[in-house]
Amino acid sequence: MADEAKQENKKIPLIIAAAVLLIALAGAGGWWYFQQQAKITGVEHVANVPVAAMVKKPVFLALDKFVVSVPGDDRLHYLMMEMSVMSYSQEELDKLQDFLPVIRNAVITLLSEQHYNDFSQPGMMKPLQVALRDKLRSVMNDMASSNGINQVLITKMVIQ
Repeated sequence: MADEAKQENKKIPLIIAAAVLLIALAGAGGWWYFQQQAKITGVEHVANVPVAAMVKKPVFLALDKFVVSVPGDDRLHYLMMEMSVMSYSQEELDKLQDFLPVIRNAVITLLSEQHYNDFSQPGMMKPLQVALRDKLRSVMNDMASSNGINQVLITKMVIQ
């Protein structure tokens, strides 16, 4: 009776190892199968792409350059910026063009409220693009009940 219990205790680690190996082989086989199916159907995994980008092509509207005076610690500095607005709807960009003077005013107001030191900080481009996008969305929502601006892209920026 004691011998049977010892033999069963010796089998338990073998059973666990066999189960782990079986699960690993099943996972690897499933991964291989789905990779082969993706190659056959021509579907590839695209990471970090918005759903709208997979459905529609983005449309861009380049805005004329902005020249703004920006306060510094000891003197005024000048900022020259060019930017483009991205949307997935041409109609939204057409609406934006109708309100271009208000858009330009909003951008100039936002930029002139910044300090020179803000522009010299590392990693400042992304927050500035988000602030510009949010400002343009707010203006377009107030003026035309429109919210179709997806991104603001700074294409050129020089500060003196």
